[in-house]
Amino acid sequence: MIRVASVRGGSIGADLAIRPGTQLLRINDRELRDALDLAFYEADESVQLLTRSPDGEETLYEIEKPADESLGLLPEPDKVRRCTNACPFCFVKGNPKIEKLRAGLYIKDDDYRLSFMFGHYVTLTNLRDEDWTRIFEQRLTPLYVSVHATDPQVRLAMLRNPRSARIAEHLDRLAEGGIRIHAQVVLCPDLNDGPVLQRTIDDLYSRGDSILSLSIVPVGLTEYNQDRGVRPLTKSECIQTIELVERARERARRERDTSWAYAADELFLQAGRELPGAEYFDDLELVANGVGAVSDLRDRVSADLDSLPNLAGTRIVMVTGTSMAPHLDAIGRDVADATGAVVEIARTENRLFGPLVTTAGLLGGEDHLRALGPYTDFDVAMISRTAINDDELFLDDVTLADLRDAFPGMEIWPSEHVTDVLRDMPGFRR
Repeated sequence: MIRVASVRGGSIGADLAIRPGTQLLRINDRELRDALDLAFYEADESVQLLTRSPDGEETLYEIEKPADESLGLLPEPDKVRRCTNACPFCFVKGNPKIEKLRAGLYIKDDDYRLSFMFGHYVTLTNLRDEDWTRIFEQRLTPLYVSVHATDPQVRLAMLRNPRSARIAEHLDRLAEGGIRIHAQVVLCPDLNDGPVLQRTIDDLYSRGDSILSLSIVPVGLTEYNQDRGVRPLTKSECIQTIELVERARERARRERDTSWAYAADELFLQAGRELPGAEYFDDLELVANGVGAVSDLRDRVSADLDSLPNLAGTRIVMVTGTSMAPHLDAIGRDVADATGAVVEIARTENRLFGPLVTTAGLLGGEDHLRALGPYTDFDVAMISRTAINDDELFLDDVTLADLRDAFPGMEIWPSEHVTDVLRDMPGFRR
């Protein structure tokens, strides 16, 4: 059973006057366990929906619709499957020791349903028999899997879960069931880099088209988990990894007409290497996971420059973390040249998680308040859209409204790719 949180206007559910709080019991005699079941079973042309209203009345609706049309019933959040691993590099363990953080930061999720629906990476270590059955029955493909290492002993040392050593068995089982995988390696020096990484690449590549891609991401540590036996990669280690990945890419392009393996943006940033263009990441399917995000941003801004309005005299500040600052500085110069605006970059150190965390999306609200302090006379500030959630909360529970209230003379806008905000100017409105 799942419960309706809201009903989309103009939808079938709205036409049927289904109310928030209504329980959704069954579709076509199939019990509804969660939002994934709802999405799977409502994708029929003929739907028999059994509900129970908030006052306890059960109703059976007979619905005829196009197979791809949703009922418009948005369920309450499902209970998330928790992680059972004890990775020393776990970012949840790296949360700052303060009283109030956004609630989701305390959840160690390892949920295959979120992997299918939203691209979350999972380790496959907490799957029960009924989960495997469901994955194959509902064809939950592709899934996103944190492989880290195919050497069973190395993976065991990294995840500290006895089931983690069975990664090859799990990958083979998924392949046999027709489930494809986007694989990820979080690269930890002296653990799964060098020859271990080479073995991982070879093992995954040998599985053919069941492994759709492999992303290599440098380990991210905070001030609060850097003493758990894992250190950051050095510049030379990042360079060596990029070169190793490039050899895998050359082979894949030669044999499969795809690059297949991707070094994440952060590897290039930490290596001091120029970021590749978006074409490096092929179809940018992994951009939501930070693989190709900076290159995509740069290319999108470049493509939009000619369509931007004249903003002569407008003073704009863009807030970012330390790693992105040089690249955003170049983007800012291009924007200034194209619009006539004055553009400044507010590069700020992360005091929420510590200076090892350098990305804009992990800056807290207090970090933004501090960064914008010197720019009170500016007209517009742009922040990364990834720094807030859908409820406009920063990671430290400061709200976007709090930030705007602190700078009443400035328009503050979350931005996905800079030009999305600039195209709406002039005439600034929140």
